[in-house]
Amino acid sequence: MRSTGPILATGAITLGNKVIVHSQPMDWKIPVMTGIAAGIFAIAEHAWAEGTVALSWLVLVSVLFVRIDPNTPAPVESFVTWLNG
Repeated sequence: MRSTGPILATGAITLGNKVIVHSQPMDWKIPVMTGIAAGIFAIAEHAWAEGTVALSWLVLVSVLFVRIDPNTPAPVESFVTWLNG
């Protein structure tokens, strides 16, 4: 399944940004929902492979630039802050 990797990476980046980078408590909804989303994308890939894979990559790119939680900066924001010291 070509869509599974980007979806799992999305969950890992979201969780890592929240827990590791910003020292917030573990939110177990993220890994659970990531697993469910990966399963849904894997099933949807049987019906429309190209569209599902494209959507999974769009989700990954979006999570890098858009705040999921208003109190936690997006991963790119965190990286820029880290670069600027």
